[in-house]
Amino acid sequence: MQTDDQILSRSTLLEQDSSSKKSLKHIVLVQKISKDYAAIKSIVDKNMVKVFSKMRFLKPKANEIDCESIQIYYDSFLIANTKYFIDYYKKREYCIDLDDNVTEVLVFDQNIKPKIVKAKSGIKTSPKKQIIIDSKERIKLEISKQIALNRKGRIINRKDLPSAPCESDPTKFLDEYGLDVRHPEVNMWEILKNEVMKRPPDVSEVIDESFQVTHQVLIFTPVYEARIVNLATHEIRIIPISGVTGKIFVL
Repeated sequence: MQTDDQILSRSTLLEQDSSSKKSLKHIVLVQKISKDYAAIKSIVDKNMVKVFSKMRFLKPKANEIDCESIQIYYDSFLIANTKYFIDYYKKREYCIDLDDNVTEVLVFDQNIKPKIVKAKSGIKTSPKKQIIIDSKERIKLEISKQIALNRKGRIINRKDLPSAPCESDPTKFLDEYGLDVRHPEVNMWEILKNEVMKRPPDVSEVIDESFQVTHQVLIFTPVYEARIVNLATHEIRIIPISGVTGKIFVL
């Protein structure tokens, strides 16, 4: 019997780099079917003419549309908690206004000559003295973010995933379904990293930087796939319907 880690490895879910210091916990969930074949067939019958409709007035006749088959598969989605940390310097200028009679300022044993700048007060512009101190500020920034991806690596809204009771032994269940299980098709690690690991625009020098996936859940949800054919034109359409909610499933 395969372990959860083996399933994730086989589907090339995540490939961690050396910056990830924590062991990553894998969780695999398989949602139970709540809609039977009869319920799904009824939903298909109500929607199959609509699938071939072009605008409101160009609809095929009901007897021209046939449902060739309805098959079930398990689609996969990843929910990952990520953490991005960066310790960096940014450049900063400090402008300090001076009295008119100041000719020199001593800062950390460094002589700074005042500059004459134009200052606007209301509708008038008048000169004033300033010193400008070039500096670097050190900033530490940590961002935590939860991201949901479909098996092709597209970011989706976590709330759009249906909620349902889950199978007690997901590993055994997935092994039994075999080819009817659709695993992630892309390197999820790179997608998450590119989405989360975005440096602030004011970075001038990086001291330390890391990206981690601290927790991930791979969810497999049942989807009925109805194959519909237009007998007049021989066009074929696929209607995916959630086995949990009974709604047309596009994520």
